[in-house]
Order: sequence, then C-alpha cells, then structure tokens
Amino acid sequence: MKRPSRRFVPRLTQSLLRPVPPERAPMVFRTDAPPTAAARDYPLETMRAVAVFLLVAYHAIGSGPMSGLELDYPHPLRLFADFLIDLRMPFFAFIAGYVYGLRPIALGDYGSFITGKFRRLYIPGAIAATLMMIMAGLLGSGSARTWADFWQVYFFPYAHYWFLQAILLIFVFFGALDMALRGRFTAVLLVLSVVPYLFAGFIPSNVMSINAAIYLLPFFLLGVVFIRHLPRIAQAAPWLIGLSVLVVIVATATNLSLLRASGELSLQRYDVQSLAMGLAVCMLAMLTLPRVARFEALGPYAFTIYLYHVFGTAGARDALQAFGITAVTPIFLTSIVCGIALPVVLHRLSERWGLTRRYILGKKR
Repeated sequence: MKRPSRRFVPRLTQSLLRPVPPERAPMVFRTDAPPTAAARDYPLETMRAVAVFLLVAYHAIGSGPMSGLELDYPHPLRLFADFLIDLRMPFFAFIAGYVYGLRPIALGDYGSFITGKFRRLYIPGAIAATLMMIMAGLLGSGSARTWADFWQVYFFPYAHYWFLQAILLIFVFFGALDMALRGRFTAVLLVLSVVPYLFAGFIPSNVMSINAAIYLLPFFLLGVVFIRHLPRIAQAAPWLIGLSVLVVIVATATNLSLLRASGELSLQRYDVQSLAMGLAVCMLAMLTLPRVARFEALGPYAFTIYLYHVFGTAGARDALQAFGITAVTPIFLTSIVCGIALPVVLHRLSERWGLTRRYILGKKR
C-alpha cells in the first residue's frame, strides 16, 4: 500500500481552511435550500438527544454538594457530572452552528433573521426563567431572586438560561460578520476565536452572558465549518477521528492527573484542556455516533426539555424525599424520567394553541 506523502497533511490543512466557493456550496446564504442528503447522513439528532440527556442528568445530580442530590467526591455520579462539563454546552453550541450552516442568514435579511432568533430563543427563555424564579421564590431555593433583582435575570446569567442569551449574542454578531464576508473564512474565524476563548471572563459586566458567548463561539464555529466543508471533512474522516481520539486521551489524562493531585476534576472552562476536549468530542461524535431512531424522536422536544427539565428533576426529587425515599439511585433515575417527560407533555399541550406555540415553544405560528 502506498504511503501518504509527507506533504499530505499540510495540503489537507490548507484545503480545510479554504472556504467552499459559492458555486460549489449552493446552500450558503440560501435559507430556502433543503439539507443535502450528505448532511442528513450525520447523527445530528442523536447528538442533540445525548446533549439533552447529559444536561438533564447534570441537574438531576446537582452542581455540587450543596445542590441536587448533594453528592461530593468521590461519589461516581459527582465524577460523572463534573467530568462532562467540557461536553454538555459545547454540544449544544456545535449543534446550533451546524443548523446555522444549513440555513445561514440571507443577504439583506439581517433584521428578520435576528427578530426570528429573538422570538425563537429569548422570549421562551425569559418566560421559562420567570416561572423558575417564581417557583424558586415560593420554595425558598437557591435560585430565588429578590423583587429588586428580578429584572436582572433578563439581562444577566441566570441558572442554565445563560446559554440562550449567549447564543443569541453569537447570532447577532456572527450573523452580521458572516453576511459581510459572504460565508467565507469561517475556518479562519474558528482559529481566531481561540484567543478570546482563553481569556473569556475578562469582561467585567457580563451583560447578556457575553463571556459565555465567547466561551461557546469556537464550538458554534466548528459546527458551521463542519457543514460548510462537509465533503472535505468526510474525505479526511479517518485522520480527523484519529486526531480527535488522541486529543480526548490527552485531555482526559490531564484531567485525571488533576483528580489524583487535588481529589477533584477540573471545573475550569476557559483553558486549553477544556477547549481541546470540547472540540475533539464534538468532531468525534459527528463522525462516529450511529443514528438512533429512538434518540432522534426526542429532537422536536429538545428545546422545551432544555427550558423546563429542571421543574421535572427538582419536583421528582422533592416528591420522593417527602415520601421518605432518600436512596440516590431511584431519585436519580426518576428525576431523569420526569425531567424529560414533563417538558414533552408541556410541549404537546402547547402545540394546541397559537399563543402557547408562540410564547412557550417559540414557534412562528
């Protein structure tokens, strides 16, 4: 078998950085273009279902020993929740970028594009956050806010809703830049986004979760690059899979060494290890995950699950504990089931009326 030339890898890198010419990528800036058959072959919906499950499981466990199941190290579920910090939100950001790549902003359509994203993301998120604040206030939980601080939830990070503010900011700024560049240089922008990522958190006023937007941007851009350079990525898949596996091994070993030294996994998001792990696993998931029909069935409900799963996880945990059930396993499993089932029921009920479709689900009509 003929060995690849030593110059193959540099040529491959150059080809991946070179944007797809418009005549070879008819989907760019055509919002009416359907996904290609090749794009449908990739396990996007399976990846979305995995991301939803990981998020629901995380909130079923809790963010630390003072929340959720109140588990600390070395409990396996605490290790599970903290180890996956570099996967959960990067998965969602990658998916958002991939979907944007399929239906990018059209030239001259910036206003309606942003209005649509505001209606789809911000309004349902604000309503869900309001309901969560009210419930937290009634129950006296750690997510409660005073009436004087109530307004801040709509402009600053609150619970897991920070993601919606951050991804909306990405659409606002990247959408304008992408339109100006006519879909070119996305891979270059991905490389450049690493610099602010490593300094994310430096902006003192985290209005609209701007620091989180900087954190999510590389993963979002990877999703856009994936769809825009799909033929080249498919051709280089064996190389990319091998490289991604190597990066995951190194990043995991780095994290485990910290666990051995300090007794805890890294919860730092703005470092090289987290960036490398997130990018590599996103790439690996898209290139290796099988398409699972039962997972893909959750796709239509993913956004509603994201918004309202905490009502199911917290409600199930509190109900079981009120009945004297304190064992971790039944509470954990029941919380996951309720965290998915409750939003699915809410989604199906909301589909029946125009107002709830618009304001609960964020749909146009």
